Amino acid sequence: MRLPKFALLAAALCATFGLTSSALANGRNPGSLLLYPEFDNRNSDLTLVTVTNTHTGVNGDGTDGSVKVHFIYIGRYNQNYQTLACLETDRSEVLTANDTYTVVTSFHNPNHAQGYLYVFAQDPVTGRAIAFNYLIGNVVTMEGITALEYSMNPFAFKGIGNLEGETDLDNDGIRDLDGEEYEPVPDEIYIPRFIGSSGNYGRNFSNGQSYDSELILINLSGGTAFDSIVNFWVYNDNEEAFSAQYQFRCWDRVKLHNINGVFTQNFLKTTNHDIDEIVGANTTESGWIRVYGGTAFSTAESINDPATLAVLIERIGSYGAADLPFESVLTQSNGDLLPRGIFGDPSGTNDDDQ
Repeated sequence: MRLPKFALLAAALCATFGLTSSALANGRNPGSLLLYPEFDNRNSDLTLVTVTNTHTGVNGDGTDGSVKVHFIYIGRYNQNYQTLACLETDRSEVLTANDTYTVVTSFHNPNHAQGYLYVFAQDPVTGRAIAFNYLIGNVVTMEGITALEYSMNPFAFKGIGNLEGETDLDNDGIRDLDGEEYEPVPDEIYIPRFIGSSGNYGRNFSNGQSYDSELILINLSGGTAFDSIVNFWVYNDNEEAFSAQYQFRCWDRVKLHNINGVFTQNFLKTTNHDIDEIVGANTTESGWIRVYGGTAFSTAESINDPATLAVLIERIGSYGAADLPFESVLTQSNGDLLPRGIFGDPSGTNDDDQ
């Protein structure tokens, strides 16, 4: 059990309400493994990924502060937007103390159009995964090189054990987010606000701008051969709760209104909503989301309550904003990066840990 690492708002309301998409930080800490929720290499988009080594090289810990960082891209779609089986492309770089390294992902990994990636610390000599809790990072998504769309930090997982101690305790080559190799995954994700999607249902605001948010979903239990059913509790602005489910494999970025109609303006207006909210824009319906794993399954194995991460990308007209969500205090030990067989990670655990 651990305290939440992140305490962030899901996004800004952008230009419609005079706000910007700036990130709000509280309690983010460096880690040994950074998980970036997405990269987008489609023709109209550009993604910049940064990894920074905050080790100063003068901490008196017997090391010079250098570390190898291993990039693992998990591709969900290729350049023709055909579905991939979460194929991997990997790269490695050595960062000295106080070094920072930024890549345009379409050049660093031209094989995949969309997906997510993670970066973990390795011993520069042996290549073994190590605890090196000095890595921070950022991902920026742009529509072309001149138009910023949104930016967010990665999920950071601390390596367990002494500095530069090996983390692959079971020697299976898989990064276990189990509290023994790396920090565990939160049991639930909390998204403090969404604005009801207009999507195909009309316009949201008096100035005619549409609202069409998307949710990034990542399944971290079972691996590439597993489909996952994720559960939602969706609350309107008057504490009424509605349930929803969505099935995906590995990684997905889906419009809210394609998950379930409960996320739409049209539905929320039919509920017992608070007529005074949003304060200052009370003709627009909003709510908040609780996200948690249901079941992950392959042709041979089933996992209850799979480890699941989610990030909301908010869109109003041509504006976009994103940030990491809040996490529950409860955690689970069945997260893995990234088994490829139909039985998941036999050397790990398929049970959640609260």
